Amino acid sequence: MFRSLEVRPAILALSLGFLLAAPLGSHAAQSDQDIQVKVSRHGDIVTVHAQFSAPVSARQAYAVMTDYDHMTQFLTDLDESRILERAKDSLLVRQAGKVRFGWLKVPFEYVRRVELYPNARLVSHLVSGSVKKGDVTTSLNESNGQTFVTYDSEATMGYWLPFGIGNTAIASHVQQDLESMRSEMLRRKQSPGAPKDE
Repeated sequence: MFRSLEVRPAILALSLGFLLAAPLGSHAAQSDQDIQVKVSRHGDIVTVHAQFSAPVSARQAYAVMTDYDHMTQFLTDLDESRILERAKDSLLVRQAGKVRFGWLKVPFEYVRRVELYPNARLVSHLVSGSVKKGDVTTSLNESNGQTFVTYDSEATMGYWLPFGIGNTAIASHVQQDLESMRSEMLRRKQSPGAPKDE
């Protein structure tokens, strides 16, 4: 949601860190092993393609992915997340925080325009921030009680990406992000009073 995952970047900045400590009940057996992440780099351009599924409706997944005003409550890399402007079919969002790679903490901040296609897709374009350019498309497809999320990101990092952080480290971070986003979807689904989908 989305992180879309709408979903969190212009790679590190646009794929945020998520953490949810709440137990997942009957869904606890579902691990991050089914999250597929592919990272490639060409010069200072980093692309990510990722996929995962969650046993929630597309509406429930979309609600988590677009809850920008409350994301600091469940995304630990975020120090700030707020909607600056609302339009009929888009949002202007500001987010800031730090991405952690072991002992290394990389600060980020950005403003992005998010195009909204309710319960189906989020398209994010960087307006300003820590990277030169960043575009993210997150698609949601619901089938047989599962929502399948596809995440595609392309970022022009310039000098922002610290030397020594390779594709494996980026992929691992994105995988953690998506697993935590899925955990938040499940937590909300299981919360008392959560809306039920037919």
